[in-house]
Amino acid sequence: MSISDGDYNRALEILVGAGSRTADVSHVKHTQGKGSPDGHGVALLAQARNEFRVINAGQPNLQADMNAAHYNAIHAAAVRMGITNW
Repeated sequence: MSISDGDYNRALEILVGAGSRTADVSHVKHTQGKGSPDGHGVALLAQARNEFRVINAGQPNLQADMNAAHYNAIHAAAVRMGITNW
């Protein structure tokens, strides 16, 4: 299964909006309709998740080691790309 350029790029925007620096330096997809492998989306989510966990370390009320805004952004990006298991 592949992720459309639009869905990948929108997920990227969600993560950048939540403050992910790794997503901010990622490249926007331009595959002329071919899409990208799920693995690219999974890697994007994992990098942002790991980054958010470091940023949020030691804060109270964490969900999956992230604050609510970061947790919600990760999940919104995953839903946008159609990724359920990562």
